[in-house]
Parts: sequence; structure tokens; C-alpha cells
Amino acid sequence: MAEEQRKQAETAKAEVGEGSLLDAILQETKLKPTEEGYSVAKRGVEAFIAELLTPDRKGARVHQSVINEMIAEIDRNLSAQADTILHHPAFQKLESAWRGLKFAVDRTNFRENIKIELLNVSKDDLLRDFEDAPEITKSGLYKQVYTAEYGTFGGSPVGAMIANYDFGPGPQDAKLLQYAASVGAMAHAPFIAAAGPKFFGEEDFLKLPNLKDLKSVFEGPQYVKWNSFRESEDARYVGLTLPRFLLRLPYHQENNPVKTFNYNETVSDNHQSYLWGNAAFTFATRLTDSFAKYRWCPNIIGPSSGGAVEDLPVHSFESMGAIE
Repeated sequence: MAEEQRKQAETAKAEVGEGSLLDAILQETKLKPTEEGYSVAKRGVEAFIAELLTPDRKGARVHQSVINEMIAEIDRNLSAQADTILHHPAFQKLESAWRGLKFAVDRTNFRENIKIELLNVSKDDLLRDFEDAPEITKSGLYKQVYTAEYGTFGGSPVGAMIANYDFGPGPQDAKLLQYAASVGAMAHAPFIAAAGPKFFGEEDFLKLPNLKDLKSVFEGPQYVKWNSFRESEDARYVGLTLPRFLLRLPYHQENNPVKTFNYNETVSDNHQSYLWGNAAFTFATRLTDSFAKYRWCPNIIGPSSGGAVEDLPVHSFESMGAIE
């Protein structure tokens, strides 16, 4: 019986594709066969008519509710595909970087003699460049921050280096921080990045509140390199920020709609599905805000002294009958 229905559906699809009815319908859309979306529209209309001609719909009238349900099914399929793409770690990393940069740019008053320059370099590439250089003064970051600006007559000295990196206590990260601190000390420009959950010996930020004695954590053998770096004089030019912050609300028909289809982003199963941003970007906005107001950057500490980051996205959701 199932095989017979499948053959009938395939026959209906073939009849639709070969007849002139499909072409007549497409003519009403004003799409030309040479246009890019014509073939996609043709397949869509063909599938729609084939669905209406399946045996279980034989003799049934085509109501608006039927069409709406088919459109809703398309939206559900598109939503599942969009979730898979948006929640992939590689895509999240890319979106987080650009939205984090946009966050800092949107909250900077460029009329107050403030500049933001973008240096596209990964953490691994930056470390490799330092290691390949015979000395710090031959590294790319030194040339970019010190030689081209601070050490050049008429240059524009860099006020701070905001790095979209997460650091842990490992030897490689400690080595990169030492290199960056050296450049920062020479150019008098602090290097600001973020501390990831591995910095505290955890794989996830959710477990950080469970740490009972934070001081004892840093007494472990894995923090030898980090503690050695902290004792260096140049370490004062390095700052690590946390926690992450929500960059955007999940897409939703009512709260954050997309224009092309009804998309309700699924984030309830895993907090990693949210789009999180590097806290270094929020710290950067405190620096630019303080400079815009006072021509200096001391007003960055505490909720009443310029340290508060306001108007961040807040996602409310229903859990066990209550709004959280």
C-alpha cells in the first residue's frame, strides 16, 4: 500500500512538472526563466502541487489552513537548519568577533578624537610571530603599536590593545601574555583580553560560582607560569576580563524577528547556544567613554564611577511556569 502511494505521488509530480500548468503559475510570479531564483521557485511550486495531489489529499479542497500549515512546516525546517549553522562553534566564534567589535564601535564617540584600528590576527599567529622574531622589537605587534605610532614623530600613540582572546594558565598563554606585556610596557598601552573558564580549572563558566576558595586554585602547579608572569614588572600592562556577556537576544518572532521567515531560535537546551561576547569589548567602551568625557581613562571603576556597562540584552524565558 505504501509503495503504491509513493508511485502515485511520483506520477503526480511528473505530471505537474511536464504540464503547462506549472509554467503558467510561474508566469504569474513575474519571474523570468533567466533569473537566479526561477529554478528554486519552480521546484517549490512543483513540490507544493505534488503535495496537494498525494492520495491522502485526493478530493480534498485546498483551504488556507492547508497552505499555512505547509508554510509553517517550511519555517520549522528552515529554523532547524538555521539553528545548526548559528550554533556551530566556528560560526559562533566568527559572529561573536564581529558583533563584539560592532558593540565597541557603536558605543564610541568618534567625534571626541578617538580612533579604533582593527588588526586581524589569531592568537596562535600572534604567538608564532613573537617566537619567530629574534627579539621583541622585531615583532609585528611592536612595529604596529610602537614603531608606527608611539615611536614616530606625528604618530597617534595607541591607548590600549583590546584582544578578542581567551586565556588560560598554560605555558603557551603565559608566554604570549609576557610578550604582549613587553610591547604594552614599551608603548604604555595596556593589553586587555579575557580569562576563559579553563583559567580557573573549569571547562564551563556555569561551574565558576561553585568555586569555594579561589585563592587556593591559583596555588596549583599548573599556575606556576602564570604566577611567575604576575610577578614581572610588565604584568601591570595586562588585564584579563570576565565574565562573558550576551551579545544579542535569541531570534524570535516577537522579541527579535528575522525578516525572511518565522524563526524561533532554540536555546533552551544548552546555554552555549546563546551568542556570548568577550568582556574585553565592554571594558573598551568604558575606556572610550572616559576619554570622551575627561580626556583620560581613570573613570572606569565601579557602578558610579564609569565602570557600569548598561543596556545589555536580557533574555527572559519561561521555566517551570515562571518567567526567569
